Amino acid sequence: MNLTDLVTGGVGSKAIETISKITGVSESKAKWIVAAAVPLMIAALNYNAKNKGQAENIDKAIDQHSNSGILDKIGDFFGQGGAEQGSAQNVSEDGNKIVNHMFGQNTEVVTQHIADKAGLSSSQVTGVLATLAPIVMGYLGQQKQASSGGGIGDLIGSVLGGGTQQNAGGGMLGGILGSFLGGSQEEQAQATEQPTSGGSVTDMLGGLAGSFFDKNNDGQAKGNILDSIAGMFGK
Repeated sequence: MNLTDLVTGGVGSKAIETISKITGVSESKAKWIVAAAVPLMIAALNYNAKNKGQAENIDKAIDQHSNSGILDKIGDFFGQGGAEQGSAQNVSEDGNKIVNHMFGQNTEVVTQHIADKAGLSSSQVTGVLATLAPIVMGYLGQQKQASSGGGIGDLIGSVLGGGTQQNAGGGMLGGILGSFLGGSQEEQAQATEQPTSGGSVTDMLGGLAGSFFDKNNDGQAKGNILDSIAGMFGK
């Protein structure tokens, strides 16, 4: 499986249906949010692992979600199949924590601009992201169990469509995002030197995600970038 499967395949379809039911968001809007948010989540996880010394913590978090069974019973985990309300609440709380760990100080930026573009309230989008985050972690956990080893970069690379850590999931994406997710001046310099198009899916995603987090871009530009990201994986 790859990122497209998570967005629009069997897992993505179940996630979209569940998100729509528990948040009241239409399935068409839920589909767009999933297609835009999941790649941003993957990009942020990869950046945090590479540039913020969080690889070990992310590995542990992925392991914790690898046996959760959430991919097989998505509806049950969020109260759609007879699960206890407390369980659904715990999953939602877990989801909010994951989102905040993923995006850090950019959580509000991500939430607000997705809300603006989708025509929803920020609280609705917060609920969607909290529902989506444990599913993403469960998916990564499943992929890790099926892999033959390697670090976060190799795992991200395989999810983005295969390849080695160097050309698919490694420093390239982290470098491109460095200046936008709280990186150092050195990382910012590296980011400006990285290609943003014409290469692998990782290159293109990195360029789009980096542009989205660019504080100099206005709301309309960010909305257009979200459309472009969604278009990469939501077709």
